[in-house]
Amino acid sequence: MEWALYPVELRLRNTFRIAHGASTTRHNVLLNLDDGWGEAAAVAYHGETAAKIQAWLERYRATITSSYDPAAISWLLGKLDFESRAARAAVDLALHDRLGQQLGVPLRHLLGLNGLELPQTSVTLPIEEAEALRQQALAVAHYPILKVKLGGPADLASVAIIREAAPNSRLRVDANAGWSRETAATLIPALADLGVELIEQPLAVDDFDGYAQLKAANYGVPIFADEPIKTAADVARWASLVDGVNLKLMKTGGIVGAQAAIATARAHGLQLMLGCMIESSIGVSAACALAGLVDFVDLDGPLLIANDLATGLSFETASIQPSAAPGLGVQIDWPALNAARLETR
Repeated sequence: MEWALYPVELRLRNTFRIAHGASTTRHNVLLNLDDGWGEAAAVAYHGETAAKIQAWLERYRATITSSYDPAAISWLLGKLDFESRAARAAVDLALHDRLGQQLGVPLRHLLGLNGLELPQTSVTLPIEEAEALRQQALAVAHYPILKVKLGGPADLASVAIIREAAPNSRLRVDANAGWSRETAATLIPALADLGVELIEQPLAVDDFDGYAQLKAANYGVPIFADEPIKTAADVARWASLVDGVNLKLMKTGGIVGAQAAIATARAHGLQLMLGCMIESSIGVSAACALAGLVDFVDLDGPLLIANDLATGLSFETASIQPSAAPGLGVQIDWPALNAARLETR
């Protein structure tokens, strides 16, 4: 099996500021296995970096490339550890893309999910100063769903600014574990009055008692867990504390792990969101194949970057338009990829 790694720099259209920090670029790693492509986006709160992703992939290079059965994806993934979930996701995606191309079918056909309706995606607004936030909100006011990053000192005012700038958009908020219990108890009822339809990760990832208190308070706004949800076991562990979970392929280790987590969430009666990190159309196209299985979608990665590395996936405002081409359905934009390659800098 042919093998190539491409460390790349994705450039954000606007400074992406959340409770964890701010960035203008992200470093991802692309993996090419024969004709199959995968993407790894480093998850900082997992302690991952692009360098660690590359080291993990190189450590397993012989194991991965010696597999001759393109359909033995779960078998091969079983030989890999979870030290880097993002790297494992890149392998999972590349193998699925390779198999789909060899069979001549899109990934959603391969997974038996063709024909399912895809929810519209939200578009994310970062933490920002008031006037800059208002301008950004006006620029995306035509999108039907906006996801607002919170966890700063002016959270309620920020949502009020966005509500005024985009009166017809549905609002969801994500505090990225940035609130105390007291702040959450104050903000959640006020956000409900502003029409916010769900809240992601309001408290710290280990504050189980705090989430139990929010659940018991029943503020009327669904609470979703994001950062601590990596595996199906995590879904089960959090099922009594939240109303829903946000799954991302970079956390689940790819499609196989995501399918297990989705099944577990449904078995526990949880609502489901499918999200992404800052990713190109390569990683997001894989997530789109699963999007018909969930209630809410936050797959705006390609909309947030200025240098997408592939074509094939498109958006009609917030409506996802998957490619009908085999596998992930993407075609590499080689000029864009070569310009983004970190080893050429």
